[in-house]
Amino acid sequence: MPADTRREREKAMHRREILEAAGRVFGKKGFAATTMDEIAQEAEFSKGAMYLHFDSKEHLFLSLIEERLNEVEARLKRVVERDNAPEAKIRDLVRTYLIFFEEDKDFFQIAASEQPRLEPEAKSRLKKKMRERHIRGLDLVEEAMRDAVDAGLLKEIDPRLLATGLVGIIHSFTARWILTGGKDGLAEMEPVILELFLEGAQARS
Repeated sequence: MPADTRREREKAMHRREILEAAGRVFGKKGFAATTMDEIAQEAEFSKGAMYLHFDSKEHLFLSLIEERLNEVEARLKRVVERDNAPEAKIRDLVRTYLIFFEEDKDFFQIAASEQPRLEPEAKSRLKKKMRERHIRGLDLVEEAMRDAVDAGLLKEIDPRLLATGLVGIIHSFTARWILTGGKDGLAEMEPVILELFLEGAQARS
């Protein structure tokens, strides 16, 4: 294996280890109370080695959120690309969103509560990234909505509007779950979300 390729793989692995350690520390202490020293200790890296990958705590926090957003986008894409019936795709999309947030409850609670503490530039970058990912997520859900309309499962409504409605319901339930401490299982809300959406959007024979 060429030395450059090995170094790149090691660099990516170290970056992943730092991000995972940061997620654990942020999840326990929050953004404001966490220090780079604590993350370095958790990751078993020197502080200097940390700064080879992330130049500040804000950079690390934003990178961690972006990693999470990339992951949910990848999961949604896999659902949409499956050769499943439209109704099954809608159900799987809802379940994918809910399970994803529930898997990393502590981090998303911190991310929601700590955003106002970020510096203006970091906050602006985060909003831009989240907006971009939101649009890309809507694009994927819209594709599933179009298939459902074409199959006669849903009313002949603009698939983009249907996607916006479904994602909006999911986000409302997720926000409530995060703000109330995530005591109940978020994935348990899947039947309620599906009923609310389909009762309004489902085509009638």
